[in-house]
Order: sequence, then structure tokens, then C-alpha cells
Amino acid sequence: MQERSWLVLAFSLSRTQSSVRVSVWRKLKKCGAVTLCQSLWVLPDSPGHQQELSLISEEILDGGGTAHCARAGFIESRSDDEIVSLFNVARDCEYREFIDNCQEFFSEIDKETKNGNFTYIELEENEARCGRLSDWLERIVTRDFFSVASRSDAEAALDECRRLLTEFAASIYRENTEAGFGEER
Repeated sequence: MQERSWLVLAFSLSRTQSSVRVSVWRKLKKCGAVTLCQSLWVLPDSPGHQQELSLISEEILDGGGTAHCARAGFIESRSDDEIVSLFNVARDCEYREFIDNCQEFFSEIDKETKNGNFTYIELEENEARCGRLSDWLERIVTRDFFSVASRSDAEAALDECRRLLTEFAASIYRENTEAGFGEER
């Protein structure tokens, strides 16, 4: 296996700095970092990740903490495999949660179709929801550094959301046109 290079952030913040601690945690999660142990986070080495960790380090320092960023390589290749596995497990959990939300979308479209709720407001609501799902998947894919297998399941689920939304929109148009709306007189 090819030796990997990692960026490591070690930091400490006093317990009284809870707002900084939460902000840092959120930013680390957003950029896809995983934790090796308390306050020791890792990302694959890249210029973008180096810049993100530098900004996070500045926030920690500004919040009265200490922060140290380093480029590292693990001595044993098994360690690299374990780190990659941590990333893959984290992304797989995100993809699974995403797929669960797509299932909820499927159920919502099915319920509205069965209830004959073919209104523009329903369409608008579901278009917005589908847009949020699309944005969410894009963010997960950005953090999927090692191409987790469940990514294709998540992409298929989003494709199904889009297909169902298109069918739902066609039903709304059909129902409203049959009712005489939108026709020229």
C-alpha cells in the first residue's frame, strides 16, 4: 500500500470555552476530519485541508486554547488502513442517514399522492426538500475522501427522489389542467 500523508491537529481548550469547543467540533466534522482520540483530529494531507486546519487553529488560539498542526505519516501501513477505515465508517454513517431521509421523502410523496394533495404548495415544499437532500449529499461526497461503497446507494436514492418529484409535479399539472386551471379561454 502507498504510504499516505496526513494532517494532524492536536489542541486543548479550557472547559469554560464551550462555545469555541462546539464551533471547532462543528468545523472539524464539516470538513470531514475524524478523531483519533480526544482533541486529536486527522485529515488526508491536501492544501485545502491544511488551510482549513490553519483557520480552525486560529480560532482555538483566539479562544485561549493551544493548537498544533502537523503533517504526519504512520510508521505501520496498518495504521494508515485503520485511519482510512475511520473515515469510511464516518461517511458510511452519513450516507445511511441520508438514505433514511430519502426514504422519508418517498413516503411523503406516496402519502400526498394517495391523498390526492396535488397543490402547488405541496410541489414547492417537496422541491425545496429535494433541493436540501441534493445539497446534503454534495456535502457528504465532498468529505468522502476514500469513496465509500454506500455512496452509490445514496446517489441512487437521490435519483429516485428526483424521479418521484418529477412524477408528482406531472400529476399536479395534470390535475390542475383537468380542473380547468391554466388553459387559455
